[in-house]
Amino acid sequence: MAPAFQHLFTPVRIGSLTVRNRIVSTAHGVRLGRDNVPSERDVAYYREKAKGGIGLVVMEAIRVHPTTVPNSAAIYGADARVVPGLEAVAQAVHAHGARIFGQICHQGRQVGAAYTRLPLWAPSPLPCFVNHETPHEMEPEEIREVIAGHAATARNVVAAGLDGVEIHAAHGYLIQQFLSPFSNRRTDAYGGSLDHRLRLALEVIDAVRGAVGTGVVVGMRLSGDEFTDGGLGLEEMKVIAQRLAATGKLDYLSVSQSNYYGTSFSTMVPDMSFPLAPFAYLAAGIREVVPNLPIITVTRINDPVLAERLLAEGVGDLVGMTRANIADPELPNKAREGRLEEIRPCIACNTCWQTVISGNPITCLINPTAGREGEWGIGTLRRAEPPKRVVIVGGGPAGLEAARVLALRGHRVVLFEKEPELGGQVRIAERAPHRQEFGGIARWLSREVRRLDVDLRLGRAATPELVLAESPDAVVVATGSVPGTGEIQAVDGARLVTGWDVLLGRAALRGHVMVVDAEYQHQAPSIAEFLVDEGCEVEIVTEKLYVGLEVPAVSLPALYARLGAKGIAFTPKTGIRAIRGKTAFLYDVFTRKERERDGVDAVVVAGGHVAVPELSRALKGRVPELYPVGDCVAPRRALHAIRDGHDVGRRI
Repeated sequence: MAPAFQHLFTPVRIGSLTVRNRIVSTAHGVRLGRDNVPSERDVAYYREKAKGGIGLVVMEAIRVHPTTVPNSAAIYGADARVVPGLEAVAQAVHAHGARIFGQICHQGRQVGAAYTRLPLWAPSPLPCFVNHETPHEMEPEEIREVIAGHAATARNVVAAGLDGVEIHAAHGYLIQQFLSPFSNRRTDAYGGSLDHRLRLALEVIDAVRGAVGTGVVVGMRLSGDEFTDGGLGLEEMKVIAQRLAATGKLDYLSVSQSNYYGTSFSTMVPDMSFPLAPFAYLAAGIREVVPNLPIITVTRINDPVLAERLLAEGVGDLVGMTRANIADPELPNKAREGRLEEIRPCIACNTCWQTVISGNPITCLINPTAGREGEWGIGTLRRAEPPKRVVIVGGGPAGLEAARVLALRGHRVVLFEKEPELGGQVRIAERAPHRQEFGGIARWLSREVRRLDVDLRLGRAATPELVLAESPDAVVVATGSVPGTGEIQAVDGARLVTGWDVLLGRAALRGHVMVVDAEYQHQAPSIAEFLVDEGCEVEIVTEKLYVGLEVPAVSLPALYARLGAKGIAFTPKTGIRAIRGKTAFLYDVFTRKERERDGVDAVVVAGGHVAVPELSRALKGRVPELYPVGDCVAPRRALHAIRDGHDVGRRI
């Protein structure tokens, strides 16, 4: 054990159970199930966490009632069909020394009904801010049905051999909807006073404890603050936590935050624009009033050194490092062994969340093995026989990931990068406000290729002749893409530049600037913020229905709040044909109606990248093996570039 960690790797008691260390992977969607039961991919996913040395895994939300099942990949726990799959997951986790709990959940109004076609159930007929549907106000017999669903699901979880049950009463889901005056407008025995609003939570605890017996761990996840006017704040949550703990039927509390309303939604899974551990004080507040229950503190704890400090300060008894563990399942082992520099960092981009909420299996921008553990997990990399001499051209994410994997497999790797530093477009993106952590991709990959003795040729643009002179057995071309300005015309001294020009300091702009969103994620908002901070007046123009169409939905409210506070204007469903002098010629993308805008000092195109495939084409047929990867194939995201690089690293 690394001497710096005196708390993190100390065993901890939760009820009747001992957990080997304080690191927790809290419940999060994975969408790996099949026909609403766990699949072999679930088994592989959770096994990976245990192999990596984690103490406790909490499985993704196991649904307690048909009205809260969002798709066929979600696990429906009240059905006995779920037991064999859960049992396989539990056995896989136990085989590697970790503990596993099943989180049981009803999302109430905060789920969609597209899959089930059933009405949503909630305490009051108030639509969710995110999912829009007006729910059915639950009748007393339906409340009893949901309570019974919690009990049946808990019973199945324990029958499958999991070590405990976590009742989900956070994030604005059904139990929190009953707890909160923001979402509960009832006047019967389940609404109004705190005693009445607490009734469902207490009845669920009773039912679950009755279903599993006294020797099984039962915990509850709470939001320490809803961050919503009229909602629950920390002081009332302290009272609620005391009341829940006083039942004597809970063994721990996991303290999160948020509901789905407005900017509160972004606090549920805060991205890199938030500081590290921004809400640890909530767990500390609950711990003060519930000193006899272990407390799990969560959210943006991405570094074992930070986790150790939080434990030392008494913020909590265990630390949720969930996204960090997705980025690197081996984080616990690496930290314990003192290999901190080798930990693949979570950059809080929320790719994992967005993938799952879109109904797809979990993945990770920086860790392409997430969700593919059966094929690409720990121990699946095979030494190359015989090793080859591989030349890689391009030191961006695709080229660096290819180099890393190839070197791990024993190939002799030479990497050419025309710039004096590695990282490619990542190094440009990190220059924008609130995007600095994006550079963690490049920093980690750069450290890894140096640790693995990749032959780096920096500041050298690779020509076909230079590549051929290396007598390679295989060539990976990762020459990326460059920004363009599309079909926008600039005449009469108009200023038309790219986002790269702005972030690299090649274009000093003043006055009113239009930023054209041609990428639909963070690029245009980031450049707009950069320009406002430089003193410009900025509006973002996009052909889409709204700015940031492909920004993870959970990140969008906080992004909009920040841009709005800086006075950045949005002009949606609008294209730009030309800029003449200081006049921009705009059009509505639906009606095609044109209009002019005077007083525009510059137009910045953010996105609109063009592939750079020339080297790949020049080498075709001249080397034994040729693999173009990343943006030189088609301009996409870092997610795709890293996946391409990893895949080719395994195939050569």
